[in-house]
Amino acid sequence: MDKKPYPFLPFEDSLVGEKILLVWQESHHSEKNLKEHLLKALDLTEDQIVFTPNAIKQKLMVSYPTEIRNFIEEKNPSQITELLLTIAKGKSKVYPTPALDITFELIEWIVTGFDLDDVLVETLSALFGTTLTNGFVDQVRAEYIKELRG
Repeated sequence: MDKKPYPFLPFEDSLVGEKILLVWQESHHSEKNLKEHLLKALDLTEDQIVFTPNAIKQKLMVSYPTEIRNFIEEKNPSQITELLLTIAKGKSKVYPTPALDITFELIEWIVTGFDLDDVLVETLSALFGTTLTNGFVDQVRAEYIKELRG
């Protein structure tokens, strides 16, 4: 008997997800609306949004940051967006299962450690199937930092 995977709630189980939702709601949109955008853009159903098993997650969270750093060094930032979407959609050769939790962790890692706002705008716009701006990313970062500082 297989254990049912534990659902990943992107706007509750991820700090950066919480902040994305907060900024989204400040623009007079609902959580339901944002979730619908996400599922439609990724072509996923709600039951496909689950936590990645820990052993796999630990392995991936070592390899994906290295891959992202390589894209930065090669001055190929559009590959970062492509990688993050591939992970979220479950199209990765390394782990062919939707892993939105990993995508959100990597976005959080980029938000806090790199000056890649254009990549974040491109990624979040694609992830939610809508056009977002640098101002949106700036607000998400500001809310994130405010939360960390207490």
